[in-house]
Amino acid sequence: MTNCEWREKIGLYVDGELEPGAEQAIVGHLQNCADCSSAVLEQQALKKAVRVAGKRFTAPPELYASVQRQMRPRKSTVPWLNWSALAASAVLLAVVAFAWLSRPSASSATVAQLIDQHVAMLASANPVDVISSDRHTVKPWYQGKLPFTFNPPELAKDSPFTLIGGKLTYAQHSPGAELVYQVRQHKISVFIFQARDVNGEPSAGNQAFVVNGWQQGGLQYYIVTDAAREDADRLHALLQDANRQ
Repeated sequence: MTNCEWREKIGLYVDGELEPGAEQAIVGHLQNCADCSSAVLEQQALKKAVRVAGKRFTAPPELYASVQRQMRPRKSTVPWLNWSALAASAVLLAVVAFAWLSRPSASSATVAQLIDQHVAMLASANPVDVISSDRHTVKPWYQGKLPFTFNPPELAKDSPFTLIGGKLTYAQHSPGAELVYQVRQHKISVFIFQARDVNGEPSAGNQAFVVNGWQQGGLQYYIVTDAAREDADRLHALLQDANRQ
């Protein structure tokens, strides 16, 4: 991590504590600083882990007993002090239990991160940085911004897919592209990275999203959507055809 002058403001930005003007300024900075963007993603992931851990996991009694024995708290003349220490210990233990029980692989962590970014895109009033349905406009926009190139597919006039645009994204400290497509009432995120930078992940899914991942031509592709798997598979085929060497 480089010593960027904006680095000290990352925590305030993630916690939503910046004034509107300062928040807009740091949003603009994040589009051009990979280190600060990675720091934002890491802090967002940590906050999510703590939030999920508090709801899903409880440390076993023996772990509580072990921590309490090591702490050996003295009686305090201020009663609330002990309660504060116990509350902090409970949160810490929940995080430890969550980390121990979940222990995601690098590839599954990448997919979880991309699902979060897809959800953020869906909730954003400005989901893309370059707005165009023309692939000949979107593709050149990435030139000079990424160390690789790719071909968005040429869509037929009767295609159910519409290209909305694209933006830069980051996963596991690696820069990439996020193309956004529309299919009927659903949006599809297509994430593209250099294959050596991001771990591959086979096609997968959860209760809410379809994830389709593959490697081709030295690049790692992911499709994330709440549309039908048939739609994801069809767009997958179009991307493969457009990027054959």
